[in-house]
Amino acid sequence: MTTLYVSDLDGTLVRDDLTLSAEARRDLCALLGEGALITVASARSVTSIRAILGDIPFTLPIIEFNGAFLSEYRTGRHEIVNAIPTALAREVFAALTGGGCEPYVSSFDGTHDVVFYREIANEGMAAYFAERVAFKDERLRRVDDLAATLDGGTVCLTVIDRGERLDPVQASLAAAFGEQVVLTSCDYRCFPGWKFFTVHDRRATKDQAIAALRKARGLEEAGLVVFGDDVNDLGMMQAADRPIAMANAKPEVKVLARELIGSNNEDSVVRCIRQDWLGSKGR
Repeated sequence: MTTLYVSDLDGTLVRDDLTLSAEARRDLCALLGEGALITVASARSVTSIRAILGDIPFTLPIIEFNGAFLSEYRTGRHEIVNAIPTALAREVFAALTGGGCEPYVSSFDGTHDVVFYREIANEGMAAYFAERVAFKDERLRRVDDLAATLDGGTVCLTVIDRGERLDPVQASLAAAFGEQVVLTSCDYRCFPGWKFFTVHDRRATKDQAIAALRKARGLEEAGLVVFGDDVNDLGMMQAADRPIAMANAKPEVKVLARELIGSNNEDSVVRCIRQDWLGSKGR
């Protein structure tokens, strides 16, 4: 049976320092060269993913922004865009700012990806901004009127703050907007002690993006193997034929897994795929 492998990025495919070992990089490129169907599903943008992974020869589209985009890896061209409706984006923005949160606004204007910000309001936002600069991310745009950027194409509202501020805001948004949006809160890996909170359209989930990818590429009958470690991986873990959790995964991810492998710092995803691939070829 044909197998589709989908891996989360941070805490899963790459190490804590956001690298692949030379061996893992070589093996991943070799697997792709032999025809293995492998892609990534990440909360990051394709710009950020490429800055981390470099010239890995993915042939399938990648899933970025937790499913807001299905995109060609090499060019960043979006095959699917799941934007938040304008009126809804405005309501969510008002609720966030009314709760004392200063968001980044990620948008696609039909040609370019843009990340708008008004001010760097805290240390967590500063850490995110510094990472974007280090990645030479050209999407950053400072504006005086952040609300004016919500006229269309908003794919994500991102707030980086402490849990004591974000937790009540998340509860308020969940009560107000229900199933219209996807709310995700997780630890900010690159800056311990801070939370990374995102708001996406209800269609923007990894599992829905994987379903769209399978349909677009005629892979509905392929076996689905996924690798994950955090709460934004729960949907695709539930959708997989073979959900695999990392040793460093959150408990709620491990509960859904059929298999548990080593940590992200041990090249465990690439090792697992390689062993599986060689076994399917009788080698």
